[in-house]
Amino acid sequence: MKQVLIFAGTTEGRELAEAFDRSNISCHVCVATEYGSQLIKDTRNVIVHMGRLDGNDMKELMSDIKCDVVVDATHPYATAVTSTIMDSIKDTDIEYIRLLRDTKVENSNADIAYYADVNQCIEGLKLTSGKILLTTGSKQLAEFTGVAELKDRIMARVIPGMESLKLCYDAGLEGRQIIAMQGPFSQQMNEAVIREYNIENLVTKESGAVGGVNDKLLAAANLGIKVHMIGSPNETVNGSLSNGKEGLSLGKTIKKIEQLLGMSFARGKVQVVLAGIGPGNERLMTEEVKSEISEADIIFGATRMVEAVESKAKKYPYYLREDIIPVIENESAGSYKDIKAVVLFSGDSGFYSGSRKMYEALIQKSEWDVRIMPGVSSISLLCARLGTDWNDGNIVSLHGVDSTQWIPEILDSVRYNRKTFFICSGVKDINLLGEVLYDEGIDCQIHLGYQLSYPDEKVLALSLQQCMELGEEGLYAGLITVGDVSRRFLVPTMKDEDFIRDNVPMTKEDVRKLSICQMKIKENDVVYDIGCGSGSIAVQAAMLSRSVRVYAVECSEEAVALSRRNISKHRLHNIDVIQAKAPGGLDNLPAADSAFIGGSRGNLKDILLKLYAINPSMRVVINAVSMETICETSRLIEELSIDNLSIEQVSVNKVNELGQYHMLSSNNSVFIFSFDFV
Repeated sequence: MKQVLIFAGTTEGRELAEAFDRSNISCHVCVATEYGSQLIKDTRNVIVHMGRLDGNDMKELMSDIKCDVVVDATHPYATAVTSTIMDSIKDTDIEYIRLLRDTKVENSNADIAYYADVNQCIEGLKLTSGKILLTTGSKQLAEFTGVAELKDRIMARVIPGMESLKLCYDAGLEGRQIIAMQGPFSQQMNEAVIREYNIENLVTKESGAVGGVNDKLLAAANLGIKVHMIGSPNETVNGSLSNGKEGLSLGKTIKKIEQLLGMSFARGKVQVVLAGIGPGNERLMTEEVKSEISEADIIFGATRMVEAVESKAKKYPYYLREDIIPVIENESAGSYKDIKAVVLFSGDSGFYSGSRKMYEALIQKSEWDVRIMPGVSSISLLCARLGTDWNDGNIVSLHGVDSTQWIPEILDSVRYNRKTFFICSGVKDINLLGEVLYDEGIDCQIHLGYQLSYPDEKVLALSLQQCMELGEEGLYAGLITVGDVSRRFLVPTMKDEDFIRDNVPMTKEDVRKLSICQMKIKENDVVYDIGCGSGSIAVQAAMLSRSVRVYAVECSEEAVALSRRNISKHRLHNIDVIQAKAPGGLDNLPAADSAFIGGSRGNLKDILLKLYAINPSMRVVINAVSMETICETSRLIEELSIDNLSIEQVSVNKVNELGQYHMLSSNNSVFIFSFDFV
């Protein structure tokens, strides 16, 4: 197999080595410094050689590894190294490839002075005043510091390697004049350095977007300082070089190597992260999301979001999947390096967010790795500001929802929930909300979080009238608190076939439904089922709502066992079965809101007196089948203090199939007595 030797010194060189490793193709890489070996490490496929090489060293290395192809990925300004590499392969069959970056500079409003070389730049700097930020590396520092009128004005930003630091000190710089940091740097970071050191002149090489030049120019333009640009050598990407060779981009370099090696490189992977960035302030963004943003190649989101995050990535003010997906496809098409795209969502990605639809669209691209990362929601932040919880409230979104939909939803919520949280599109939603609640006569408190996490944040307590008159536009989240709320009535739906049947009596489906409806069970109610039998009433009541707590009392061991089997079948955890003969077993139970009596074992009077003692406003429903029970119940209700009495005789006939015929089948007639204690 042919051997490839890469002379690295640029980001492109590192990316090429990574492409070899990812494709399981072996190569050798030369780096000049220890710092370079930290960026490109030995792997199973990549063998790193560290140290500066002269021409003889290069020839010896090429001979030892039996080199067939040399890729010159050194810095565009390292012209001496390129010349040495070219000399080393003279009179050999080694193929030479020059990998170059595009040094084109984007348009900016920066005040730029261009120079052909370092000497011209020094002459230009002599005509200036104020501090100078050198971002041209450490190798030519001595040329700048050798000029007396420049030396004390210089701040040198260099890579944090021992060789670079030694060159700084050898050039006569003091520690206070050295900024050792790994680049490239974002516009915001450049601005921070310029402000911190009171820089008035920035010196850079024309090393292109990969070298961070565009962000330097944007920072300089924003802060109004002078840029001194040293032009790139006479090499251009995908154009002829002075030596007659062609300078190639990374993609064309890999294609050339594929032709020479007769194999294919693996294409880069695509990662897409859907990230919740919180309410807006970067301090409330999770470290995980910050890390993904810092590693992103492309960032999408609403304009205010992409402008708010600091990143060297390409930014697009897109938030619709039909706009985002084509950009990712275009950026990753034919790419040999991994692409990471981050799509920003305000608040939490799982809270009334567009991330779900975006996720469903993106996972159709089976080759893409799509992940979701949460953020802090505006409701969470509002609760923190108010010192309250959101777990015991209902949440309604007004944001992007037609008022014909959210008005009935929010009215329903405030009738049955003490807390209703809401998010909205703007102040007009607040105005309409105040009007709707006022017209309905809702007695409530309104708390609004305005511009939460931003410098102009406010938390407001408003009346409905003030909500109607509010005029300040911005981002709002709110809480409606109601003191006295209604509780929702629940409806039974279970059929006889839903229960396990033995020889234990069971209240039949139609009677069961009528009886439970007469109990008027509400959310969070406590219910007694006395003489529970098979447990059908207890199970149906518990199934109405997980907030309902049911206590089933039964003296028959067989019936208790069957009730527990039916409870287990329906996986209910809000029923307790007590084996006792009522009114025994009721003493230590929470007071019930309603009670059903399906069997009394001759103790009906004692049971009713006990229930009245437990809760003198309890709702009671009694099923009576025998004439004795009907007569006793009729007599007792004359003695008790009750209201809202209802007596119903229920006789149900059902049609059953019998061969080719349908026959009427009647159940026993049942009397349903229902009333409230008063």
